[in-house]
Amino acid sequence: MISTKQSPPKPENDNYARLANYIADASKKGEKCLASWSAGCMAGDDYELGISEVLATQGCNERTKREKTYHLVVSFRPEDESKLTLQDYKDIEERFAETLGFTEHQRHCGVHINTANPHLHVAYNMIHPEKKTRLEPYRDYWKRDDLCRQLEKEYSVAIDPGRTQRREFLHYLTDKKKAFLPAVEAARTWEDVHATMAGCGLQISCKEDVQITPLETDVKGCRITGQEIHSSLNKDELVQRLGTYKPKEKFYPTKDIFQPAAQGPKNDRADVMEAYTGEESFIGYLQRHKEIIDDARANSATWAEFQMKLQFELNVTVKLRGRGTVFADLTKVKEKKSEHYAKVSDLGREYSRQKLEATLGKLAPLPFGSFVKPKRQYHRDPLHRHPERGRLMKEYKSGIDKRKALFEDQKEQRQKEMQELRLKWKIKMKKYQLDSRLGRKETRYLINAVKAEQLRQEEQVQTKFTEQRKKIKEEVPYGNWNEFLRQKAEAGNKIALAVLQSSKTKDKKVFKERPVENLLEGMTYTVDNEGNITYKLKDGGVVLDTRKEIIASKDVEARKFAEKLRGRRFGRFIRNQ
Repeated sequence: MISTKQSPPKPENDNYARLANYIADASKKGEKCLASWSAGCMAGDDYELGISEVLATQGCNERTKREKTYHLVVSFRPEDESKLTLQDYKDIEERFAETLGFTEHQRHCGVHINTANPHLHVAYNMIHPEKKTRLEPYRDYWKRDDLCRQLEKEYSVAIDPGRTQRREFLHYLTDKKKAFLPAVEAARTWEDVHATMAGCGLQISCKEDVQITPLETDVKGCRITGQEIHSSLNKDELVQRLGTYKPKEKFYPTKDIFQPAAQGPKNDRADVMEAYTGEESFIGYLQRHKEIIDDARANSATWAEFQMKLQFELNVTVKLRGRGTVFADLTKVKEKKSEHYAKVSDLGREYSRQKLEATLGKLAPLPFGSFVKPKRQYHRDPLHRHPERGRLMKEYKSGIDKRKALFEDQKEQRQKEMQELRLKWKIKMKKYQLDSRLGRKETRYLINAVKAEQLRQEEQVQTKFTEQRKKIKEEVPYGNWNEFLRQKAEAGNKIALAVLQSSKTKDKKVFKERPVENLLEGMTYTVDNEGNITYKLKDGGVVLDTRKEIIASKDVEARKFAEKLRGRRFGRFIRNQ
């Protein structure tokens, strides 16, 4: 169980009604919504009337300049769906409301089942219905995390380890604040603050709030707001004393460093990309060949030597990008720029710029471009290793090439039409500006009319090409390898389903399965990017086949079908407990 507070919108974009309608899936008549309800409203069970009541309540508080809606999402594992009833979801929401202090507040809730992980959405009105004051929970992350651990035990659902690294980082800051707080309070410039924080292995940024993060690690969740440590790290106070925030300009030595208990390089964006597309990411390519990079680093005395070995072995170089150092792919060069980058620290602590410069000297990037013929290079190869993959891959690439060509032609045509249209109206406006017979007010009126007509015609052009893009997507309805396989599998192609499932067998327990004929025929089902099959029965029951296990909802028919499916899949019957 994982709880997440969604990033709040800007106050002017805070729209409670839009969020509540999304939770109820009003635009699609509740196709992805298992159930929706409201609580804390005088309107009772009337969902729509409850929204109007919340909007009226929020309108009564005109003093606050911040958002008035708290959007909470609680996500569960696929196997938890059969263990939880609608009343369980409502009870869980009430526990969160109590923990966050929203028990007396109005809220709209819904359970979505359109993804592999069922999840609970809750929109809390932060304005109290009677006091008309705004409530923002303090240190809500820790409260929600502790509650998740309690609920997992009470409802016997899958246990999530929680973001313990963030808690470890908070303890680290608490121990170190005696060392850096006096220096920060005595600092006269932002550069003094950066130097002080760097000495403790920390870095500081200042956007909406002051944020403190580890200097050399990239661990998800290790980001603490300055006010959580001490009131003197408040943004307004620091800006008033030191002026507008300025980023670090110099390099400072580190005396200490934060080391989480569970170490290991991890890049969440790369993991998401691989899970979504089914293709290897650039970071995954580097990590797969880490032994080659380690060997090149160990046997190189200078940066130039290290870079040449990387180019020869992997067609990769090291370069400066912004304020950091990255591995850059030399395979696809467009205007002398690489399309793929990865931070050097993604391969581990030993690849931080500081440690590399300690052994190789100051970084001296080579001119961008390949100087040798490489042994291997990065391609977005599929992660699936099924023997029947080749034929499907040819069909996929043929469709993708066609889709790209159609999009490129459409883009060039759209740009041409827009340029001609803008030139036409620019000449028209210039004509009015140079016409000496027109007065100032007449000229301004005519120019405004021309601008309005130009905007109207540009919108027409955009609408026309939007429709064309929709037709192209209908002609080639997939944009990545996983999506292609999933659509083929949902159409009944068993080879595509087997290929889709082949990427997950390496870390799952493999059962000796019996071949099943016509398994997908005659059923309403969907297939996700991991090859999990969700069967939907006529009476509303749901059965999830993850290959490792078959999970059924609490309906009698769903349990019977799951039992039958186990027998066909694994050659034995296992009754639900």
